Amino acid sequence: KVVFAVQSGSQLLIEAIGEELDAVLEPVLSRAVIKRSKQGLFLKLGGDEIEYDAKFQLYLQSKLPNPHYRPEIAAQCTIINFIVTPTGLEEQ
Repeated sequence: KVVFAVQSGSQLLIEAIGEELDAVLEPVLSRAVIKRSKQGLFLKLGGDEIEYDAKFQLYLQSKLPNPHYRPEIAAQCTIINFIVTPTGLEEQ
């Protein structure tokens, strides 16, 4: 599903992720795109180079109340917390 979404330029939602993400998603998160002059854009995913459509969007959803991701992940993503509670605000 990830390969198809990247190639077709569609949106992909991965639900119920934990605080650790699969290493396969690292090139997608870091947008490690290779540009070849006449062939277009490519992304190395799981050992294979696949075509990359610039319209591709990835959404990660977690059910954790206050997830803490590695600094590298937090720097590569926009994290939005939709759960606002007094306890959650105090932790921030």
